[in-house]
Amino acid sequence: MEFFKFTEEQEMLRKAVREFVESEIAPKAAEWDENDVCPVDIFPKMGEMGICGIFVPEEYGGTGLGHVERAICIEEISRYSAGLGIALMTHHLGMSAILYFGTEEQKKKYLPE
Repeated sequence: MEFFKFTEEQEMLRKAVREFVESEIAPKAAEWDENDVCPVDIFPKMGEMGICGIFVPEEYGGTGLGHVERAICIEEISRYSAGLGIALMTHHLGMSAILYFGTEEQKKKYLPE
């Protein structure tokens, strides 16, 4: 019995993120872990793909998708780099606080553009 099934759009997202991860993260992940490096230079690339602001409403510059899509992105990134997956979750946690509790001015200033 199936309780949950991903939509076609969610599967397309998974494929796109997986391709990104396999080309941009997988080749460097072991080196990052061995050298205790947090690859901050990868975040702008993830931002361009919409991963950093995936659940942020479009009116604030996000992708406007949901938490299932957010989980898909984190899962795919964490397949090769658990540390980067955790860094992304931390980023999302900070954005959630601004999104749910911030003033309009803070949302416009700090959420994705």
